[in-house]
Amino acid sequence: MSPLRKYPWLPILVAMLLVLLGSSFIQNARGATVSAAARPNIIFIVVDALRADHLSSYGYGRMTSPHVDSLLAGQGVRFSDVSAASAWTNPSNGAMLIGRLPSEVDTVWADPQRRIPATEMLLAEYLADAGYQTAGFVSNWWMDERFGYAQGFETYVRTTGSEEERERASTLNALAKDWLETQSSQGPSDERPLFLFLYYYDPHSWYDPPAPYDTLYDPDYTGTLTAEVFQHGQDVVSGDITPSARDIEHLLALYDGEITYWDHELGQMAAYLDSLGLWQDSLIILTSDHGQMFGEHGKWVHRNSLYEEVLRVPLLMRYPGVLGAGQEVNAPVSNMDILPTVLELLDIDLPTTLQGQSLIPLLQGAAPESRKIFAELAGETDPQGDAYWIAPHTYLYSVKQDGWKYTHAQQMPQVDMLVQLGQTSVYEGSNMLAEEPEKAKQLWASLQQQFAIPTQFLFMPTVERP
Repeated sequence: MSPLRKYPWLPILVAMLLVLLGSSFIQNARGATVSAAARPNIIFIVVDALRADHLSSYGYGRMTSPHVDSLLAGQGVRFSDVSAASAWTNPSNGAMLIGRLPSEVDTVWADPQRRIPATEMLLAEYLADAGYQTAGFVSNWWMDERFGYAQGFETYVRTTGSEEERERASTLNALAKDWLETQSSQGPSDERPLFLFLYYYDPHSWYDPPAPYDTLYDPDYTGTLTAEVFQHGQDVVSGDITPSARDIEHLLALYDGEITYWDHELGQMAAYLDSLGLWQDSLIILTSDHGQMFGEHGKWVHRNSLYEEVLRVPLLMRYPGVLGAGQEVNAPVSNMDILPTVLELLDIDLPTTLQGQSLIPLLQGAAPESRKIFAELAGETDPQGDAYWIAPHTYLYSVKQDGWKYTHAQQMPQVDMLVQLGQTSVYEGSNMLAEEPEKAKQLWASLQQQFAIPTQFLFMPTVERP
């Protein structure tokens, strides 16, 4: 007897299953994930050297980021306590796009001759395998394809022109728009969802925003520490220049001007994407690779320490109908969490090797768990090395948990720090290593376990009370 005669209801069941599988239902993020048929376009925006606390949507006094505030913070989710996995471009972006700590990847992340191993899976590769068209446009030399960041991208282009032109947000926008215009003119031949990666250099030093943003926040400065003099901070770091309080005020105004200029260009890009139907219903992610320092703890720019000023970055996500508008997540998270969050949101299996954690439970309202947030920074030990002038001359490691932070300098326990964050300030205050030996011992053990740190001492390092 044929199956159809024996089971006359079988065609109806098959038809119903096909309808269900082919449907494009979306469950709210307070419920679950997105079906494969409904996978959205994804626009992933990284803004180099952007401190979270200099965005107006993060409570900054100046209205530096009106487009971020209205287009993302007001319409999406803002994560208020986000740490980068490292304090400069290469290791932080590698960790973010791979979902694992820099030391877990087979490179020291400080050698210009090294690249991400081809065996590593980056976010673009997961998305390409899931049927996405992938295009990336970047403006930082360290994000060039020579370092492995083009893995998974069909199109991957770094900005060209003079150094000033390459670093302008308008140059990156023009490059991406040209490509999008070409795609649009070819008609709907490619119906795959789009993964668009935009990596902006502003507000990285030099702090030289174009007019009128160069005088927007400090039109009356008459001092000598201009962007051309400060450059990347070399003479300040060396001690050849000692900035006054007024000079630092001016540098901050230039940095904020860079942010507001970039924010303007974000608004221009968002309007263009909206004209193509690529903004309103897309998953938008905005973050940074690290922060920036302006004399705090005697440090300048970045790649110099694991202080909160260089680790705290913004993270905003917007996906109408799926992520709650105006939602805030206060739990401590890592930039390594972005990759697993995207994969789970798209219902893509999470590899067991990931060290980042999906943020979907927090978006669903789950109570945050006690979690260790790690960061690390490879030192530059060669006096002839390009980064010797700014980088530490040893390896640094840090862990945060439950409002406490322990920072260790390899083979230099005398400078280790234990601080309590988030009471009166999110930044490091007094070193409590001697006052809280049990807490220090607990966090030090976490660092040893995570990083297998070599040590020359047998017991917990301690410091004398000041």
